[in-house]
Amino acid sequence: MTAHVQPYKKFKMPFNYVQVVIATFGAVITSIFVYFVSEAAGASMYFSGGLFTHLTFGEIVGFIVLPFAVLGFITFLIGRSRPGFCKIAQWIGVAVAVLSIANAILYAADPASGIGLAVIHLVVGASWYLAVNNSNKKYNEEAAASQGELVAT
Repeated sequence: MTAHVQPYKKFKMPFNYVQVVIATFGAVITSIFVYFVSEAAGASMYFSGGLFTHLTFGEIVGFIVLPFAVLGFITFLIGRSRPGFCKIAQWIGVAVAVLSIANAILYAADPASGIGLAVIHLVVGASWYLAVNNSNKKYNEEAAASQGELVAT
């Protein structure tokens, strides 16, 4: 006996936006910790190019919270009509975070600053991936099964 899933009503909720808020909070706390550990290890957080010459923890918070809030909401809105977009957005966000590590390392005044900011980029990339996870897929399948749309053959 195998289960055959017939087309079912798609629920307009690819993921819960609260996931974005929780992942943002986690990314901010972890990044601030990495920032202060980097400074304690001797990182100057000075950069020879880019937007800022000295990066403060407040700027790191801003660079995490604003993109997560805005891009997470846009992804949520687009994902409601096209749930497959969430998977694409996950990987685009990770790619941007990982590829931007090169900029942090190239323009850092010292290796400790470059490594610290690289770790922050990795934390943000992983947090973004988890934030935009299409986690309601299982919920949608369970809801369809409870409505009798899952037929055993």
